[in-house]
Amino acid sequence: MKLGILLTSSPENENTNTVISLSRSAREQGHDVSIFLMYDGVYNVQKKEFAQLADKGVRIAVCALNAEQRSVQKVDGIMFGSQYDHACIAGEVDRFISFG
Repeated sequence: MKLGILLTSSPENENTNTVISLSRSAREQGHDVSIFLMYDGVYNVQKKEFAQLADKGVRIAVCALNAEQRSVQKVDGIMFGSQYDHACIAGEVDRFISFG
């Protein structure tokens, strides 16, 4: 199964921990996971747990415009893209979950 997740909440929101736990569990069960971060969700790239998700095979994309607006720097293993990438993720997954 392919799982897509949209996260728009900042790192101090409980949604961040939920997305991290859900993504880890899905990967451990062999599912493909893609996460798109936008709005204040772009700040999550600064959490080491997100970098660890990328190391475990989770595909993470960030809205580059939102990141630029918030002065968030690029991180290795995390793609800085656009809403096109968001649409591609939503279109290719079996399930899509949004955390706001």
